[in-house]
Amino acid sequence: MSLTKEKTLELLWQRMAERGDFPSLQRSVTGIVSAMQSENTSTADLASSVLSDFALTQKVIRLANSAMYAPFGCNVTTVSRAIMILGVDTIGHLALSLKLLEGFGEVAARRDDMARELARATLAGAFARDITSKNGIRDGEEAVVCTLLHHVARLLVTYCFPNEWAQIQDIAAGQGISDSDACEQVLGISFPELAEAAARKWGLPESIATSMRPIDLEGDAPLSHADWLCAVANMSNEMVTELTRGADATRLAELAERYADRLALDIGEVVSVGEEMVRDTSHQEFIAISTGASNTRQPPAGKPLDSARRLADGLSEVRAATGETDAVGLLNLTLEAILQSLGFVNCAAFVRAPAGKCFEMRFGIGRDVQPLLGLTFPEAFEPDVFHLALTNGRAILIDNAREPRIVPRIPLWHRQHFSNVKSFFLLPVRQRNQTVALLYGDWGGALCAGGIGAKEMEFLHYMGDEISSKLESVAQQNAATGKITDSLARRPSGTTGGR
Repeated sequence: MSLTKEKTLELLWQRMAERGDFPSLQRSVTGIVSAMQSENTSTADLASSVLSDFALTQKVIRLANSAMYAPFGCNVTTVSRAIMILGVDTIGHLALSLKLLEGFGEVAARRDDMARELARATLAGAFARDITSKNGIRDGEEAVVCTLLHHVARLLVTYCFPNEWAQIQDIAAGQGISDSDACEQVLGISFPELAEAAARKWGLPESIATSMRPIDLEGDAPLSHADWLCAVANMSNEMVTELTRGADATRLAELAERYADRLALDIGEVVSVGEEMVRDTSHQEFIAISTGASNTRQPPAGKPLDSARRLADGLSEVRAATGETDAVGLLNLTLEAILQSLGFVNCAAFVRAPAGKCFEMRFGIGRDVQPLLGLTFPEAFEPDVFHLALTNGRAILIDNAREPRIVPRIPLWHRQHFSNVKSFFLLPVRQRNQTVALLYGDWGGALCAGGIGAKEMEFLHYMGDEISSKLESVAQQNAATGKITDSLARRPSGTTGGR
């Protein structure tokens, strides 16, 4: 079948919409863009859009602590805290760049060709970020988004046109031409054209959309912003090719020389960044995957080995934020700190609702909890582990919810909505000797390795105490002014919950 550019795009969007194993990239990306452009964006809403899995969260945190943001002097351990310090726009671009690739992760776990392309995209984005941050370029995160979009075009073809993708690879190898030129022969559209079409469909800014177009590096005239973005993206993508070939110093220098003058970069600096990436253990696995030398593609499950250190850092951050944010912001930040520290798949807060005589899931981050916001269980005592935590006011770890002696103590609603969960954790938040919120976290289908130690439990209780202190402070202020407010009322957002 002979395809034109228009027909290929029509088939592409149709296949993306039809295939149930592929998440809605358009909804995710446009949601982040809308959040960045809205004057009323809340920290919690933007944070929740990136906290769909543990590995993604860790990338955001690592980037927020990178050299680019070191002058801000922060040991950032949560996305919520990063937004408070660095602002919605900066973290929004970080979130956007990662969301562009997140949707392909599940498919890449099953297909080697997708895994290779995803690894190459990750490496290209990392180089773009490193080279711009080392030179103090303020628009670095936007350049990362452009770099990744170039690769998203390849990922979309790999995913939606697997037979044509194989044909493209054969033509490129047989004729000695680029993959993009081969794609134009087979599908009637080049990768830059497809990337621009995707950027426009997902509502990305015009500067990003137009940066997909090829540029001429010759000449002395200053580059436009879109041309600068495109040049960084092209250099980053070429760097990935060199990294997978062994990062020969001579070839790296030749690559740097082609771009350095136009981008006002030092040739030695470009070469150094490439060589550092090869030595960096965080990139070595991606290099191995991109060359087909590794089959490891999934992040580890269960509790991290350094959870105590993470909890200590998280507690410091929660304490630092107590006076800077309201009770809702502090609660969301605490949820995120606990999720990252213990490696949870899901983390949520059930808040006491006196009028309904129940506890309601008002806040949540992770893989499965967003559709369940609004879920309730009765406040009245029942012989289950949730009410045990409410009554005793102490944290509880259920290390194996499948054990026959434990199953009768797991409420039916939890077994229905979290049917795959094996280990979960409960942390009550007390105010004036009454539990007003119950924090929940689980490891999905993984067991909690090694339990939760005494020091870890101490840090967790301290986090609960910070929320209690904040709620008490708000209560005293309300009493002084005569106001009656729900300090943990959920802010309006686009997320709807189910019961």
